Amino acid sequence: MSVNPVDRVSPYPPVPHRDDSSGFARRREGSTEATLARQRARPAPETLAPGAGRPLPPEIAFLAAHGAPLVMLQYGATIARRQDAEADAVLIAEGLISEERFYRILATELQVPYLEAPPALEPSESLELDAARGYARFAEEPRGLRWLFAPRGEEIVRLVGVTRSSAGRPLFAITAPSLFEEALRRSSARRLAEAAAYSVERVEPELAARRALGDGAPSVFVLANLLLLAAWLAPTPAISLSVSTLLALLFLANIGLRLYVCAMRGRGCETAPALEERDLPVYSIVIALYDEAGVVPQLTGALDAIDYPRAKLDVKFVVEHDDAETAAALRAMRLRPGWEIIVAPPGEPRTKPRALNVATPFLRGSLVAVFDAEDLPDPAQLRKAAALFAVADEKLACLQASLFIHNHRRGWATAMFCIDYAVLFDVFDKGASAAGLPFFLGGSSNHFRVSALRAVGAWDAYNVTEDADLGLRLARRGYAIRTFSSRTQEQAPTRFSALVAQRARWMKGWMQTALVHCRDPAAFFGDLGALRGAATLAIFAGGFLAPLHAPIFLCFLIYDFAFGSLLTPTTLGDGLASGLFCLVASSGVAASAWPRLVAMQDAEILWLWPALLRWPLWSLMLALASWRALRDLRLRPFYWDKTEHFPIAGVRNG
Repeated sequence: MSVNPVDRVSPYPPVPHRDDSSGFARRREGSTEATLARQRARPAPETLAPGAGRPLPPEIAFLAAHGAPLVMLQYGATIARRQDAEADAVLIAEGLISEERFYRILATELQVPYLEAPPALEPSESLELDAARGYARFAEEPRGLRWLFAPRGEEIVRLVGVTRSSAGRPLFAITAPSLFEEALRRSSARRLAEAAAYSVERVEPELAARRALGDGAPSVFVLANLLLLAAWLAPTPAISLSVSTLLALLFLANIGLRLYVCAMRGRGCETAPALEERDLPVYSIVIALYDEAGVVPQLTGALDAIDYPRAKLDVKFVVEHDDAETAAALRAMRLRPGWEIIVAPPGEPRTKPRALNVATPFLRGSLVAVFDAEDLPDPAQLRKAAALFAVADEKLACLQASLFIHNHRRGWATAMFCIDYAVLFDVFDKGASAAGLPFFLGGSSNHFRVSALRAVGAWDAYNVTEDADLGLRLARRGYAIRTFSSRTQEQAPTRFSALVAQRARWMKGWMQTALVHCRDPAAFFGDLGALRGAATLAIFAGGFLAPLHAPIFLCFLIYDFAFGSLLTPTTLGDGLASGLFCLVASSGVAASAWPRLVAMQDAEILWLWPALLRWPLWSLMLALASWRALRDLRLRPFYWDKTEHFPIAGVRNG
């Protein structure tokens, strides 16, 4: 099918041929469409297989004349009809013929060269467009050749038809699509690096982290939090009381939100009837990898277990240019056809969202899923998401699956991590989804409509919680985000230092996101509305303000209870403040205990309750991570503190 958004009639330039008598490029008189019409009216003789009742799809019919077994072609054609897929994609994806062999035969059919190592192409003005239409012009003309073609599906038929009907020697060469896209990236490396780093700035500059954090905002934010800390210790009671009241109101907003979404959770998981294979769309998967050679066998095994038609699955592994070990580990796995290794061009920042943006122009699917290196997704996850997207309107931009920590038995910290994830994904996110409220996406198992993703500039390469920022940008542009009933198993850090580093990066990213989106309050509330905007602020309050200041607030509350006038106020103002503080304390316990109980019951991990006895230690860890995040926001705002991953014992490798 043609995927060129500019020219829906003929996505190829006129196929150049050389008139051997004149030495000039020429083509037969008449339009390309007229030529194609004549070709369609005169089917090629090899379209019908001898003894077969159904014709071969024209995109693979030419293979019969080059020795391809008719049984194999008919088998591929049968699968293609059942899946409503392109027959060439089926043959290659099912391993019936290699991509290289297919395109070598196509080059022989067209009597043009096949290039195994294409020379430089002209720098692309639109990588997305050039990758989709499957052709580009050479920077120079090797052996008189002007164009490089890597057609798929219907474009194979068009190219064969036009070439057969044209006179003279063709001035183009053929290569495999994977080699073509690699040549595109190599020839346009600088532009690709810039597009990956500044994708949001080119679409929504006012919501780009690099710009928002470049005017001293981090310093102001750090100073404001230090002043709040100093106010706790101020000798003037009025100052301390004012700060306590302000924070108590913010904490109360977050507590109210947590209780509300917990009550709404039962309505937050959407389902839809399963789709037939022929109705499933092409689905892309992107995994950004850095220093992950050890988990590559586990990752490829998990992806291989996904239940989805192979011809409709487009997998992209993105590795950094200096990570030869991970790239070698991927190549050693002999990846399935359609699974591609993309080497990100050198550039800054060295972050996961930049790597994801590198792959974005080359996505073939209308839907895309993002997974992490250690993920073990539910094999039916893509089918479930595709079914939900199929029954929803175009405003549904993203579906979030639940994440579950599989190494929860390693110790109390991994058990607490597992409980926290259950609360976040099975209670908070599902409740917010049911209520139509924004929520922060997880960094994995996000399923996007590619058109919506590109409309908002994809991921912000300078935001270290690109998932939270992207979900909020989608919400501000009127798109919907929902949860659905599927689970991906993930791994929690087992070392305390790694746990603190990971949480510090998350909190730094939430601080970044708050500074980006709250710098223009009028636009913020104008985009989201008063209720949804207030809910987002409450999420921020619980995400990083609570870990920063709640332990201090709790200490002062206990002190005032034991030695102060918390229970014996002497003035109306003191009485109101005491009532507010007692309300925060009591409702805070409820907002902490109830969601955890519900989440643990739903996830069937009630037996992890002994870990909750160390909840104070977990809270201190979060406080430590939050103050480290505040420091990093000032000193290295865009630094990505990578989480370490290890293979899981007993998991089948690819």
